[in-house]
Amino acid sequence: MQSRRGIAGLLILVLISCTAALAPWLAPYDPLEQHILERRSPPSIQHPLGLDELGRDNLSRVIYGARLSLWVGVTAVLLALVIGVPLGTIAGYRGGWIDSLVTSVMDVMLAFPTVLLAIAVVIVLGRGLTNGMYALAFAQIPTYARLTRVGVLAVKEREYVLATRVVGAGPIHLLWRHILPGCLMPLQTQAMIGIGTAILEMAGLSFLGLGAQPPTPEWGAMLGQGRGAIFAAPHIVLFPGLAIMLTVLGFNLLGDGLRDVFDPR
Repeated sequence: MQSRRGIAGLLILVLISCTAALAPWLAPYDPLEQHILERRSPPSIQHPLGLDELGRDNLSRVIYGARLSLWVGVTAVLLALVIGVPLGTIAGYRGGWIDSLVTSVMDVMLAFPTVLLAIAVVIVLGRGLTNGMYALAFAQIPTYARLTRVGVLAVKEREYVLATRVVGAGPIHLLWRHILPGCLMPLQTQAMIGIGTAILEMAGLSFLGLGAQPPTPEWGAMLGQGRGAIFAAPHIVLFPGLAIMLTVLGFNLLGDGLRDVFDPR
């Protein structure tokens, strides 16, 4: 990869992914184990990131939180792609009233801030990490649908696509072999950035009490549970916040790197 930003983002994500995969072996304590008498203890040799409000090891909870955050971010984007890409493809290829209907629905959804739309969905589905993930996926559908539609509209009028259509190729062959491959570059770039966005928004939902519920070791929930001790024991919220920042930064840098590689302009 030629982009330094992309390489930096990839290294960050490889480190975080390895940490998440090896969580049972890297975490020094059970993330739910409590040491009440030592609650809010600052970082020490025994507990490098200190203890939280209930005396749980911050390092162990941050490590296990990487698993949840990556799972939520990747799954939410995949769900949004599975629904958004077909909608955008059909709208861009067929045109007419189908295009108008899909575009209108997507415009209405985009009129709401993503977080507010996700909160509305969570209120309907109920609190919880899984429902929060579904809400974030639903809120991101318009982004991928519109991006796919624009790509299909641009690619379907190119000469090689028109030539393939003239020789008798069917719609499925045209879409799968010639049109959709031309739309992949912006989609994969947006997907990388979208994963980071989903992780950040899930942290926001959990901070508000709408996402992961106690005692789940999720970064946003850890911030919410420790916000009352931000001045007395700042380490409780500092390290989960840094984990969120580094993960989102990694996905953003990787997305920028992919854009630089596949679109030199």
